[in-house]
Amino acid sequence: MGYLSDIKTFGDVSAEEDDSVLSYFLKTDAVDEIESGQKLVVIGRKGSGKTALAKYFDHTTKEYVTTSVSLRTYPWNMHAERRNLGASEIESYVSSWRYLLAIKATSLVLSAKGTKLQTDAQRSAHQFLHDNYGGINPSLSDILRPKSLKLKKSSFSPSIMGNKIGSVDFETDSGGVSSELDALTDVIMNNVLTICSQTGVKKLFLHIDELDQGLSTLDDQRSQMIIGLILAGRTIRSVSFNEARIHPIIYVRSDIWDELRFSDKNKVSQSSAVYLERNADSLKEMINERIRVKLGNGIFWEDIEDGYLMRGSQSKWSHIISRTFLRPRDIIQFLNYALSKALKELPNADGFDNTDIQTAREPYSRYLKQELDDEIGPHWDRWSEALQACSDVATVTLSRDDFEKAYHKKKSSRNKVSASEALELLYQFSVIGYRKGIGTGGSGWVFQYTDPDAGWDSGATRLKVHPGLKEFAKLREERAV
Repeated sequence: MGYLSDIKTFGDVSAEEDDSVLSYFLKTDAVDEIESGQKLVVIGRKGSGKTALAKYFDHTTKEYVTTSVSLRTYPWNMHAERRNLGASEIESYVSSWRYLLAIKATSLVLSAKGTKLQTDAQRSAHQFLHDNYGGINPSLSDILRPKSLKLKKSSFSPSIMGNKIGSVDFETDSGGVSSELDALTDVIMNNVLTICSQTGVKKLFLHIDELDQGLSTLDDQRSQMIIGLILAGRTIRSVSFNEARIHPIIYVRSDIWDELRFSDKNKVSQSSAVYLERNADSLKEMINERIRVKLGNGIFWEDIEDGYLMRGSQSKWSHIISRTFLRPRDIIQFLNYALSKALKELPNADGFDNTDIQTAREPYSRYLKQELDDEIGPHWDRWSEALQACSDVATVTLSRDDFEKAYHKKKSSRNKVSASEALELLYQFSVIGYRKGIGTGGSGWVFQYTDPDAGWDSGATRLKVHPGLKEFAKLREERAV
């Protein structure tokens, strides 16, 4: 039958590069949570499905107007100059983000509801965008670029203490944005909500994604800018008019979210955040949906593998899952490696055998190391020295003492991270887990990605390297003691 040759690929690991991602998008609880209008941030590890989710919300429906806004090529350096010097450091970028979101919302509702100018609110918005950007769809990188904004009676006429504002500067003599920007944003926000109300739009979603692209170091300035975006989104979603409301949804990588420090972060985490977390069953549902799209109804994972157990009486699915961080992209990458091997051996193959899975582990392990380079690098650029220490110990399980001895030998003079700090960081990114007693006389391995609430145990003495790194680090199995 040639099931595997008909599949050809399980998809691209990067949703932004996969043109077919929406054809096999599996609607999850996260979609319902976002559509409820009660959420502000979506938090997940790199590869957890944030961009695929944002892509899903890039098309307006009968229920709401929506768009996905990518910050992949965003001019962060230019935005860094758009600070409100009169605000606290933590809130210094709120004004510029509020304005940017207000302009994107205006552009979206005008585009979604046609360009026929029927009301004063529509005409004012149209005039302002044409005067300052030459059209109703300014690019994201151009919104904050003008040195000043033109204001006319036919567009917007904000005032402060009864005095009309003739223009608003993005570049003042003292540096930063002028104090009038907030007044202008308030007028634009009220105007876009009026248009929403007039055109029957109750929910307008702005999905802000890929804010980590090109991020080499999470310094204080970038942290303040990301916090400013979150606080601006929170402020905007608190305003409504005749049931119309704008809902910014900000997609944040979990390691970046953990580093941010601002007032009410815990409140946002508890009440306004969607956490993208998967398990073996939900990941199998995702793969089954892709199989259905490729092969038709009635064919599942169990139909494209031979059913023989791997070493240790482990099913193929469990074997693959144990080498992932429970992320969609890990499963997709592993299966694509296995698929390539299977079709090379037998171009008309119906299913995977154990050798296909075993052969995929080597290239997959290299992939996982590269993924961790991208994630850990902005926080600790010498982290590979810690993995090299694990390689020197040479076993998947190891003692804390053995790691510390090996780490001190591998640690370079430019690496300022101590052995204890190294272990905590490795745990934070699930490179290692630790053994913890459970129940009566039992024990189990704790990893951050499977038990995020457990936290790091600084007194842990038995450690385990993530199985997905076994081949890259050239580790062998050893019975735990």
